[in-house]
Amino acid sequence: MHNFKITDEPFAVGYLTAKSESRYIRTGAGYLNAIRSVQISFDRETGFPCLDFGNMACTSSWSDGQSPALWLLHEKAEKHPSLSDDYLYIAEKMKELDLGSHFSRFSENEKDITSSGSGWGGTWGGHAVPDLISFARLGTCKMRERIAFYRAKNPGKDDFYEGLILTLSAIELLGEKILSAAKSEYEKAKCKKLERIIDTFTSCPRLPAKTFPQAVCVYVTVFSLDGIDSPGHFDQYMKDFWEASDYGESREALEDLWKFFHKTRTWNLCISGSDESWNDLSNDLTYEILDVARKYRFHTPNITMRCHRNTPQRLYIEAARTIATGIGMPALYNDEAVCPALESLGIPAEHAHMYVMNGCNQIDIQGKSHMGLEDGEVNLGLALKYAVFNGFNPMIKKQVGAKTGDAEKLDTFEKFYEAVKAQIVHLTNAVCSMANKAQKIHAAYTSNPIRSLTIEGCIEKGLDYKCKGPLYGHGQVLAEGVPDLIDSIANIKKFVYEDGKYTLSQVRDALEKDFQGYEEMRLTFKGSGLCFGNDNEYVDSIGRDIINFYNGYLRTLKTERGGIYTGGCSPFNRAAFNGNAAGALPNGKGAEESLYGDSIGATPGRDVNGPTALLNSCLSFDHTLPASGFILNLKFDKGLFSSAEGIYAFIALWKAYFEKKGQQLSVTVVSKDELMAAKKDPESHKNLIVRVGGFSEYFVNLSPELQDNVIARTEHRL
Repeated sequence: MHNFKITDEPFAVGYLTAKSESRYIRTGAGYLNAIRSVQISFDRETGFPCLDFGNMACTSSWSDGQSPALWLLHEKAEKHPSLSDDYLYIAEKMKELDLGSHFSRFSENEKDITSSGSGWGGTWGGHAVPDLISFARLGTCKMRERIAFYRAKNPGKDDFYEGLILTLSAIELLGEKILSAAKSEYEKAKCKKLERIIDTFTSCPRLPAKTFPQAVCVYVTVFSLDGIDSPGHFDQYMKDFWEASDYGESREALEDLWKFFHKTRTWNLCISGSDESWNDLSNDLTYEILDVARKYRFHTPNITMRCHRNTPQRLYIEAARTIATGIGMPALYNDEAVCPALESLGIPAEHAHMYVMNGCNQIDIQGKSHMGLEDGEVNLGLALKYAVFNGFNPMIKKQVGAKTGDAEKLDTFEKFYEAVKAQIVHLTNAVCSMANKAQKIHAAYTSNPIRSLTIEGCIEKGLDYKCKGPLYGHGQVLAEGVPDLIDSIANIKKFVYEDGKYTLSQVRDALEKDFQGYEEMRLTFKGSGLCFGNDNEYVDSIGRDIINFYNGYLRTLKTERGGIYTGGCSPFNRAAFNGNAAGALPNGKGAEESLYGDSIGATPGRDVNGPTALLNSCLSFDHTLPASGFILNLKFDKGLFSSAEGIYAFIALWKAYFEKKGQQLSVTVVSKDELMAAKKDPESHKNLIVRVGGFSEYFVNLSPELQDNVIARTEHRL
């Protein structure tokens, strides 16, 4: 066995010195050794423990497992020659865990699809929402009993269970170290927040937490160790702790937690919703969370609120008041669309009504699934372009799409439209192929003990979180450029096949030359008025068919995790990138223009008939086909929310959209003048928040292209 001299790679040392070749045991041993060396301090503002593992090249993360940063190991070897043998030994022994190296398994076409911005799959490990509250609700002693019970039922899987036991030992040791550090620090400064830590870790995490403040302390600790992802349905799993605790102490703990979430860029926290009998689940903690959000006006965590037929009017009003602060939250989800979408995947209603959001807006079943991640994206604008160019990408000069026929041979709209669908199928197949290859890699090389401990199915089956352990393993592939695809098809249908104003060959030549020499064509396309988002049935019927086709086709493809793929629309911060990748399009977009659909709604600025028309267009789609957050970004004039009448008008619009089975709304409340001023003078507008893709962000942090996208969105008034 190698005799290590280094002290700055404790996880790798524990992993490689474990007396087993099992990746499960090695990962547990890595956690335990890392905890032995972790440095603990306490945040001065919140009192919560801060875990400092140093600059480790080898860690265990929720997205990529134990994938090492080989470049950092080689950098350390060069910087410290006397210790280079240790670093190079780790690099050699753990290089097979470098997930990036395995992506060479992608085909040349799959690589071209990725590099051209046509889509991607599998290169991101994805989010999930484990039941981390189990550590506070059960305590590790009960969790050990559960492992022992299922270990007896699953002979031959001892390595998996032993890895879980080692991880529990690491978490117990972490609790002991936090207690010791807190007592030592308390002797120096009699800080009240440290009293909360001492009170918690005197018995936790071995035993269950008894109060809300204790549960919060345990949760923060494990949430930090897991790597900071999405809290999920916080007002549900913390409800009993909240009701059993002193209000003043609990409110203080909640506010400290809110600051922690903000400082750590925590992802998605869900509130409210319904059970399978449509009973409302909102409670006192639901309203406290909205009140805290209004008080601090942070842009994180990403709050999402579930709505349904029995949502109380009071909650509508409190949510609208929170949105009116300009933080872009809560994002609004409709159980009446999401739950049927999940049930159509075979998920029973009892579990479908437990859904939460993670990351920006992906949909998951908390503590039961590994499906709420982005497995990939398809750039629909490029699918349209490939139909015009017979699969050739004129920007990178390569055949990327399928060969669906030269423009001259697509002499009817039906032939052209089938070519568009064939290109969508080609890109979707490639993206799902890449995603499945990546899922195989994760299943073969990684171990995820914290999530395996807290997602149902893993302990019961003796299978890892990324190796078909969870109850549900469906996949989610996102559509980008939704309105740009629709508008482009509408223009070609009208001006090529119905009016005969242009030939498809002329359109191809114009796009290749970025409309140089075809200025009249570009103006015709741009000014046609055939823009999705204006309640125009000619355009909306195209949108209905093509987007339902895309979302329906995805459901014919299976994941490696044991589920099926579904769609969604969540551009994150990639709208401008996807627009640039698409280049010139038949909706009049020039190659250098980055304005591109940033949700299922209109291309920014092209909805001109008011919010009701926009919502009606979006209702053309079947919102029960996509199960990954079908995002609609809306921007409202700030003045609307300055009066009770305006707020009630917004609530009426929101309710009407959801009653007709719209799936989701994300709302930005800001004035265009503010946005323009912030772009010119960012220093004076650092706290201006907008909604981008499926999350809130400070406007000044966005790229200039994304800022232009937000500014260009139609500013609605009622």
